[in-house]
Amino acid sequence: MTCHFQVRSLLIFCCLSCTAASLAVADSPSAPAEPPRPTFLISHWSFPKDPALLKQFAEAGFNTVIATPEELAACRQHGWQALLAAPLDQARPLAADKMVWGYFLFDEPARKKVPYGDLAERMHQFHELDSARPAYINLNELDDPEEFIRQLRPRVLSYDYYQWWAGQEPFFPLLEKFRRAAQGARIPLLFWVEGVAVPHGPAPADNQARVRHSVYSALAYGVKGIQWWGWRPDNQDAATINAELKVLGPELTQLRSVDIFHTPPLPAQTRPIPPDAWVRTSIPSLLLGLLKNDQGQDFILLANRNWREPTTASLTFTRPVASVSILDRKGGAWKEAVLKQDNGATLVHRLSPGDGELLRLNWR
Repeated sequence: MTCHFQVRSLLIFCCLSCTAASLAVADSPSAPAEPPRPTFLISHWSFPKDPALLKQFAEAGFNTVIATPEELAACRQHGWQALLAAPLDQARPLAADKMVWGYFLFDEPARKKVPYGDLAERMHQFHELDSARPAYINLNELDDPEEFIRQLRPRVLSYDYYQWWAGQEPFFPLLEKFRRAAQGARIPLLFWVEGVAVPHGPAPADNQARVRHSVYSALAYGVKGIQWWGWRPDNQDAATINAELKVLGPELTQLRSVDIFHTPPLPAQTRPIPPDAWVRTSIPSLLLGLLKNDQGQDFILLANRNWREPTTASLTFTRPVASVSILDRKGGAWKEAVLKQDNGATLVHRLSPGDGELLRLNWR
């Protein structure tokens, strides 16, 4: 399952505190006329061929697809950017095309027993071709992201793990590992999610809660793109979440991940909220992704790890807080929340199974 993280280019990297110099490859022969606009990636593995399926796919809210040069016309028609799947000679004349998000090179090298060194020269050639856009290789749970970064110096880090098909236990340890690698390299992290929680047969009644859990957990870990595997035109769960991602995305692309905490019962290899943190809670099964923008303002991506039951989250702030706002995922407006004042300001908020919210804090 491969990745396509839409258009972040120099701006996305700057948001992650990278310098333009660290991203560019010197003397690029075909640098794009302008870098792609910063957009949160909402992508899918395959390119729909049937006209009716194309229409449904477009309505499902994707913004990037893996596409060949021959499929760029359809990308223009539907407003998608392309993770271009083409050899170097065919990609060269398209390096300045604003519809190109990046260049698809390979998928799951460890599973296919392909050494990273065998891919390094190809990635270097594409980065030399285009100083702004990433050459894309997707990893999975068998890969070593730090060694991959050391050998290939990628511009994005993408991986897949399908917890509902392969087992839940590795889900959070892998998020921890890949987030740590992306943070160390100061590159965006992209994540693959299964669109339906079962590989075959009818979607379960709780399918949206399960895939919502995967998506909002990943958002709490600071991912800058969600890529769907196994989207089905007869299931609207991915489309429903994509509509929310279109609203959340412009905010999330401007934020960097600062820390990630869990409340008990702690998944393997995760950390509890430390005693000196400025946020406290005794509510179980919460996930708090701490984020900041370039101005130093604090945000929390708050998620319910319980995909079976709703929960009422209660967060107490140990620093004087003027207000807490919650992003309306339908209209896109920030709405100020009501705070209880009792031994510190406390926010009480209901979360659906597996769901999450983006909070913005204004300190006094």
